[in-house]
Amino acid sequence: MESNHFLSRVDSVRVNYNVQVGALVLVNIHGLKVFHVENDAWKEFALNTPVHAPLAYEGTVSIQALVAGKNKATLIHVAEDGSEIDRIEINVDVCRVSIKNDSDRDGDIDLSDTGNDGWVWGSNQRGAVVLVNNDLETNEHDPSGRYHSEWSKLVVEDTLLDEFPPGVFLTLSTAEGAASRFTVYTKSDSGIYERILGVDPSGESETLLSSPPLSTKGQDLYLEAHEYPSASFEGLITLELLLVKGQNVVSNDSVVYRVAPWIMTPNTRPPERVFTCRIVNGDNTNEKFIEGLTEALDNINVPLTIIEPQDHLGDRWIQDEIEFGYAQGSSHILPVVMDSPRDRGLDGFPEKELLGEDFGHFQVGGSTPNSLDSFGNLEVSPPVSVNGRDYPFGRIIFGGKKYGDYSEANRQMMPQLRKFLYSQKVQSPFEVYTDWLTVGHVDEIVCFVPAVNDIGFLVLVASPGRTKAILERLSLNGNGNTVMFEGMKRGQPGSPQSAEITVDELLNDEVFWLHNDDYQNVMDTNISIIKRELGVSDEHIVQIPVLFHPRGTKRTAAYFPDMVNHLVINNVSIVPKPHGPIVEGECVFEKAFKDAVPEREVVFIEDWYSYHEMLGEVHCGTNIQRKPFNNKTWWSCKPDGGYDI
Repeated sequence: MESNHFLSRVDSVRVNYNVQVGALVLVNIHGLKVFHVENDAWKEFALNTPVHAPLAYEGTVSIQALVAGKNKATLIHVAEDGSEIDRIEINVDVCRVSIKNDSDRDGDIDLSDTGNDGWVWGSNQRGAVVLVNNDLETNEHDPSGRYHSEWSKLVVEDTLLDEFPPGVFLTLSTAEGAASRFTVYTKSDSGIYERILGVDPSGESETLLSSPPLSTKGQDLYLEAHEYPSASFEGLITLELLLVKGQNVVSNDSVVYRVAPWIMTPNTRPPERVFTCRIVNGDNTNEKFIEGLTEALDNINVPLTIIEPQDHLGDRWIQDEIEFGYAQGSSHILPVVMDSPRDRGLDGFPEKELLGEDFGHFQVGGSTPNSLDSFGNLEVSPPVSVNGRDYPFGRIIFGGKKYGDYSEANRQMMPQLRKFLYSQKVQSPFEVYTDWLTVGHVDEIVCFVPAVNDIGFLVLVASPGRTKAILERLSLNGNGNTVMFEGMKRGQPGSPQSAEITVDELLNDEVFWLHNDDYQNVMDTNISIIKRELGVSDEHIVQIPVLFHPRGTKRTAAYFPDMVNHLVINNVSIVPKPHGPIVEGECVFEKAFKDAVPEREVVFIEDWYSYHEMLGEVHCGTNIQRKPFNNKTWWSCKPDGGYDI
């Protein structure tokens, strides 16, 4: 007689061979173990060794499958004289239900990829990574190899059976809430990649929660992620391979992916290219600015891309429109630019000029943007260690309202953007107070520059107090009549007023200093936050001379070109010319800046009319794409809020 069985994995099944006389002998076995009950315990049949009848429990025999595939065992019923009375052929088809991904993050799927159903932070740990596919490629599998694919491969392994019994099939499945964030493809016999699971990127078809039946011989699949981690999405994608018999799931396996976060690059990273806009119309053209910037960059061999008027539509604030960063997968790094929700004249620039093959683009929004949603209000520190916790990619810093101020007039970064930044985890953001500034951007008061010291950088901060001390020293040394801002004008182009003022005239303006003393108090609070959140000390904080207009309204802006707001490229600082008092042939403010960072090469360029008078400076009018971190992976260090599964 025959006893045929189908098992879904390494499992067991029971049969009854209830004989009353003679013995049972196991004479043939492959891929199985066979047991009988003796003294109320399971005992394994030994090959060619008789077990006398009757067996306990009506001849109950347990068959355990050891491997997938077609397995069999033969039991014979023999008489006392050893002659064969009967036999039972036990046939067990064991299906392997297995799906694998690149769990060891080495770019390939092989035998070393184990632990596919979990995700653990740390070097040499387990957990696959998938990149958001937000670059512009018409064919993710271009045979020319001209660019990288952001699709992540996963393999459904051969079941080791040629076919399933009727009513049995394999399918790939996912949860309804997750399916809108990714797509899974397979390659058809005609060579076309077809969607079998997840969302339709074109939006034309409904989202699929289960795939069509998959091949018993295994197949390669490709996962495409569409969304970065967010407040509503941890960034984890789970796919389940189900073996279904009738209406029941009889076995399953699963793989887990974490979507690679978007990472900003700090000022300590080397440059790739600098951007600025050419402004040709009106009284605020930036010809002198571009001349100075071009010369400075030519001297250090850094490419400059000038955005022409037709591509910026009069919007000169390229720093506010975009933030360069990248995403890192196990096979390659993808440069990705985040597009600000401000949507002014430069709105179309990143999509038109940056988005392309192996260059991604995305935008976060959802609320009505204010000035604090522009990316002059978004910076990142160099790598730091704080109270024993490492931040190998630095920490994001942005500006917001005063702590505890809930008045309707205050401003803060829109919730969607704030939550997005926090959800990336690896650059654990923190906030300082900038809403006291008219524009309200963190780059008006804080700048990071590389340095040869114990932490590798310095924090430059705006300091009215330092400026006051410089002017008081000038006055005491007999330079009180020295003119500041010589030849410069303020106000509307149609009715400009002279900006000139002597050192003593400014020092005697009690209202001016009353307000700037308040601004220094605000900066002292911000410095305390920076020291706490970055683990830096006073020796790492550099006070840069900056003054602010007396508060005519609730907020204020820089009184003369804000030298904190400058372009940092390796050991070079390209700084707005402050037009301070000239003593012994040198601008005192320029000298103070250079003395504050003596190891840096400092170049001053003109921006008074083209940017300063329009409430911005050099940093606001430029942007820079920097090289990603090298020899460093974001998954190697568990971040704030990170957890293992």
